Amino acid sequence: MDTEPSPLIVPPVRDWSELPLDALSTIFMKLGTIEILMGAGLVCRSWLVAAKSPELWRFVDMTHHQMIFSMNVGPETLCAMAKVAIDRSDGRMESFRAQMFVTSELLDYIVSRANSLKSIQLTNCLYLWTHKLGRFASQCPLLEEIEFSHQKMLPELIRHLGSVHPNLKCLRISLPSVYEGGVHREYDESWEEMKNEEAFAIAESLHELRFLQMAGRCLSNKGVFAIIKGCPHLECLDITKCCDVDVDDKLRARCAKIKCVLLPKQMGWSSLPGSSCQIEDKAKTTISP
Repeated sequence: MDTEPSPLIVPPVRDWSELPLDALSTIFMKLGTIEILMGAGLVCRSWLVAAKSPELWRFVDMTHHQMIFSMNVGPETLCAMAKVAIDRSDGRMESFRAQMFVTSELLDYIVSRANSLKSIQLTNCLYLWTHKLGRFASQCPLLEEIEFSHQKMLPELIRHLGSVHPNLKCLRISLPSVYEGGVHREYDESWEEMKNEEAFAIAESLHELRFLQMAGRCLSNKGVFAIIKGCPHLECLDITKCCDVDVDDKLRARCAKIKCVLLPKQMGWSSLPGSSCQIEDKAKTTISP
């Protein structure tokens, strides 16, 4: 006797908008700033509510997002998105990372609404002037980590950082690889003083540094020695791409007490890892051959 087949059991459709707020917040914590602003936070009303939780915006990272660059999003739009993230943090933002689009007006906005800021990382921000960076640093008393990479750093700015943040722990002022490969030359004392202006300023002003990245900057062995002497607590020093540094036995000996050293011609990190300068295998000192 033929029997009729059992009807297929169709599972109920899950309404993802009904997920509890704490569950949504946990999921959103695994997304990045751009993914929330341009994706998850736009799905529905309940997801938008979750996307406004201040805890999601303690660490705002707007770097290395190919989607934005492929869409040719202008700096005005990016600044507007950054302001949304800052507002949602409700004063709890501790870290802000961005590249190229940051303006002086956006820095003022951060100062006015992010009194918990501990880390600022700006790369290739051509809209900023040195005096503006100095004023910004003066207005953020909790800063422990600063990156102003791919732009000019006057020794006066470094000394100013030391005056307003003498306990600064991390400084990144690298230049891109396009600056690598300068020509070695015979030089006198005045030339060497000029070459090491940034290094001397760091040695004079930032005695509490733990992490310093100067890849591609102008300095020679004399500048490296000054940094090592003036910053006795250094744990990681990156001077890759510094073409006037001569890796000799004396330099190796001076660097021996630093846990991690990246010297010219050594293949390795292009930047110090981690938004808070965390290092893998801190106990190992790395010296280039």
